[in-house]
Amino acid sequence: MEKSSFQISYDSLVEIVVKMIKDGEIGNRFSHLRKDRVELIINKISSYGWYIDDFSKESKISSSKCLKLIYSNFPEKLDDYLSDYYNKKMIQIENDLKSSYPKRNAIITEAFYVHKNKLFHSSICLFITIIDGICDDVLDAKFFKNVKDLPEIKVKLEEKKMKYSDFLLSPIKNKGAINGWEKELNKYPIRLNRHEIIHGKDINYGNEINSLKIVSMLSYVNFVLTHFD
Repeated sequence: MEKSSFQISYDSLVEIVVKMIKDGEIGNRFSHLRKDRVELIINKISSYGWYIDDFSKESKISSSKCLKLIYSNFPEKLDDYLSDYYNKKMIQIENDLKSSYPKRNAIITEAFYVHKNKLFHSSICLFITIIDGICDDVLDAKFFKNVKDLPEIKVKLEEKKMKYSDFLLSPIKNKGAINGWEKELNKYPIRLNRHEIIHGKDINYGNEINSLKIVSMLSYVNFVLTHFD
């Protein structure tokens, strides 16, 4: 049975109100953040291969500390600081992923298993495939497929017009070493590149810090996908 014009108008109004409520909830969730500063910081951190996955008031990551370590030219201390954070959070990240993407449980389990067993070449490759996989599940788009030189998921996320939280997309709106072109990699402070890894050019990427960096990216992408859903 076709809907009446009144029912259509009512449904449209409900949709608008629901979106307003959701936008308000999101605005409240991030009201404690200085959005322009956070946007700058998370983009800068991502240029070193790290991603932040928690922007709540209770977050155990200090983005300001990360920025201070970068500007003080202490990338090793940045690695130590964020490695400690993500090492402590590995079980939670694995469980969150399994809960959100149950059809991917086998590959998620294997990826974290090989990481725990220090098979970092394998873990990095698996984590990279999971990133594209969960993007495809949620947005029917991929992170490591470029559209106009930036991740395909960027367009899909921007279509959602989440005005209170689009500042969190800074690492997606700006290309980093992980998804940069080979000819551009010298401009980044690190060389951890998906293309070089998958196509066999980089044979020295398999270490714990690099694996944790990809875990941080995976956890960040999962945060974005669930936050913008």
